[in-house]
Amino acid sequence: MATSTCGQIHQHENGSKQQILVHYMIEQTPWFERKFDFNFPVGLFPVIVERLRGTAPHIEQIVNRTTDGQLSRNMNGAWSIKEQVGHLYDLEELWRGRIEDFLAGEKTLRAADLGNAKTREANHNQKTVRQLLIMFSDARSALIQKVEDVDEATASLTSIHPRLQTPMRLIDSLFFVAEHDDHHVTKIRALLANP
Repeated sequence: MATSTCGQIHQHENGSKQQILVHYMIEQTPWFERKFDFNFPVGLFPVIVERLRGTAPHIEQIVNRTTDGQLSRNMNGAWSIKEQVGHLYDLEELWRGRIEDFLAGEKTLRAADLGNAKTREANHNQKTVRQLLIMFSDARSALIQKVEDVDEATASLTSIHPRLQTPMRLIDSLFFVAEHDDHHVTKIRALLANP
């Protein structure tokens, strides 16, 4: 059985904090192997939007006090922490575009570049993590502004997801983005757990 290790911060009763390594017996499922059931009520829309708001601050808290060397380090051919953050920024254009597809009544949402050429060519390791987080936060704010005031009918607009080949509501697409965020935040934690 494969395992993974992640670092978490434990706060003691006296207020002091300590990073502890958490050893998970369950290996993280690769993104392209994920399956989704979009059967939750539209009333979860505010909760999903709140998850989207929290990703950049969450990452900032996780990487706080991490050296540039740790943030830029590639292990076993996998993306560095900076590349994980940069990838989240790179996909914001796709997520906003898919919202436009829903609003325009497109039958199928625009496809992602499954080879992630944008991230591979962006040279994110040459940027500071602060620059990457500002870029991501600004782009995410634009996405949230686009959707935060939609009504239930708009949140329920449906199109086909091109890779999954399944109907997806606008609210489902936002849930998909939040899950993708969490997938990469988990990768970031794992990288930090291997100093």
